[in-house]
Amino acid sequence: MTILSSGDGRSVCPPAVSRRDNPETSFEAEEAINKDGSRVTHLSVVLGVIESQPGLTTGEVGDASGLGQMETRKRISDLKNMGMIFAGDVRVWEASGRNQSTWWPISKDGVQEALL
Repeated sequence: MTILSSGDGRSVCPPAVSRRDNPETSFEAEEAINKDGSRVTHLSVVLGVIESQPGLTTGEVGDASGLGQMETRKRISDLKNMGMIFAGDVRVWEASGRNQSTWWPISKDGVQEALL
């Protein structure tokens, strides 16, 4: 598995995300995106946006990354589970008019600091 590196030098291996009760197609899809490198590529893109523009909503990260909201939501979930980002306050994503969490990087010393 490829390793994801953050802007502050931390390296983390993305965990498995398919659950035991998922259909076989979920495991096949996960294997494919891990094998072709697209999962780590997308994780790097999303993390880069969050590190350079902390406090964006999921939709805003999707817009800024060019990956769209659906793919971004999956990679944000991965990054949160990997301990690389955390959810801050909730605010409206203007494009949808709905509330979404804002996303912030966790520093290499584990500090969660949202500039609210």
